[in-house]
Amino acid sequence: MLVKTGLLVVTNPKQIGKILPSVQKQVKNTLYIQLLSALSEPFGNFYTNVFNSWPKYSQTICGIYSQAATHCQNLDVRVLLSGLKYQNLPKIQTQRNIDLVIFDKLYNKTDIDDFIQSKIANVTEEYNVVTFDSGKFENLEPSDDNRVCKHAVLGGTFDRLHIAHKLLLSEAALRADSAVTVGVTEENMLKTKTLWELIQDMNTRVESVRDFLTDVCAELVYNVVPISDPFGPSIIDPTMDLIVVSEETLKGGQKINEIREKEKLQKLEVVPIRLIDEPYPNSNEEAKISSSTGRIRLLGTLLKPVEEKNIPNKPYVIGLTGGVASGKSGVANWLSLHGCQIINCDKVGHEVYKPGRPCHKQIVQHFGESVLTSEGEINRQVLGSIVFKSSEEMKKLNSLVWPAIAEEVAKAIKESKCATVVVEAAVLLAAGWEKYCHEVWTTLVPREEAIRRLKSRNGLTEEQAVARIDSQPPNSVYVRSANVVLCTLWEVEVTKKQVDKAWDLLQQRLL
Repeated sequence: MLVKTGLLVVTNPKQIGKILPSVQKQVKNTLYIQLLSALSEPFGNFYTNVFNSWPKYSQTICGIYSQAATHCQNLDVRVLLSGLKYQNLPKIQTQRNIDLVIFDKLYNKTDIDDFIQSKIANVTEEYNVVTFDSGKFENLEPSDDNRVCKHAVLGGTFDRLHIAHKLLLSEAALRADSAVTVGVTEENMLKTKTLWELIQDMNTRVESVRDFLTDVCAELVYNVVPISDPFGPSIIDPTMDLIVVSEETLKGGQKINEIREKEKLQKLEVVPIRLIDEPYPNSNEEAKISSSTGRIRLLGTLLKPVEEKNIPNKPYVIGLTGGVASGKSGVANWLSLHGCQIINCDKVGHEVYKPGRPCHKQIVQHFGESVLTSEGEINRQVLGSIVFKSSEEMKKLNSLVWPAIAEEVAKAIKESKCATVVVEAAVLLAAGWEKYCHEVWTTLVPREEAIRRLKSRNGLTEEQAVARIDSQPPNSVYVRSANVVLCTLWEVEVTKKQVDKAWDLLQQRLL
């Protein structure tokens, strides 16, 4: 049976990868890791604690997180630092209660019981114990970088805190003996990032950083602050003396020092950290562990719980929406291969526009005969050139057409013989049609890609394409209302894999 939280007491960190796969099968949420070398009796040090400064553990901690990245992808792994920095640590303190205590060395029951009672502050009443043999002991290799400071600083997006973030944060906490300041980027700095619309809100990101740091090393003072530029307080705070950066952002650290020098502030020690390789990268993902890869992997998953609605359970209705040129039709085609009936609201709209239908007469009465072809059909291109330039005219057209489309769609759903119906509509949310759907799925592409597609596919000028994009809600609005998000930016096969994942997860929800 899986437990929520485990504590792994490690004597042989270089061999931790041998036991992590077994640990993952027993822990569901959080795995704390405590180096036994940081603790005193009752076990004593398994090996002599020869490190005379905290940063020398840097390489060991990086090695642990690297192995965790390979073997514990679904766990929140946290290497505890207090025992390394403060070697008279009386007890292991964690924010979450420990359900399972794991040892990588075989001890007798008496020693284990004594250790748990004397050294772990918050085990649950019904905790369990597991022991493994991690094999031949390997000596630690201390880092040769011994720099310490009073006040360390670092910055980043910190979206859905992952192992690379934890490595950078731990490095700062390991080197500081007083305070750590963390700058968390505000939304105005996120628009260039892959799938930025899926980035967590600021409060969530700030709190997750603070929660992690206070959990792994509660003794320091943490200032976790939003920043609206690449530098934040690092260019004005005279108390800071060290900055942790990734190798990729080393130039940013150097730029900060250039600014500090101009402001007559002490230059910061710059500590560059090599980020951890992504152990299982796909073709469209980054080589290093990153938030971008994490967001890509959210595509097709359930991002927002499905609300119960007062509509029939059968057929199950998916509302498929998204901005113009975002790939809705391609996704609908893949879903049709899974046996879904596709109701394309654009095509339904074509039908309600036809001569003899009430909408046709109402449109001509309002917009005039200039919107008609020589055969008396509604010229959608001419009509579009009018409504996309005027929000008032767009509202009027919608008030005429949307009720008629909704009526036809409701009829088609009721008459469907398929288990799942997909209602494909760019205006699904604006028209309020999501109330007829059990779930909302949305497609998105970056604004620049949508403009490129409109110019290429529809023959629009740059100005016309931009006007078409600007007439609709931004991607973030679609994402906020969606249960499932899909992105069609990459090759067609990548989109297919997203749809297949979404479909498989849907079938699990419907069981």
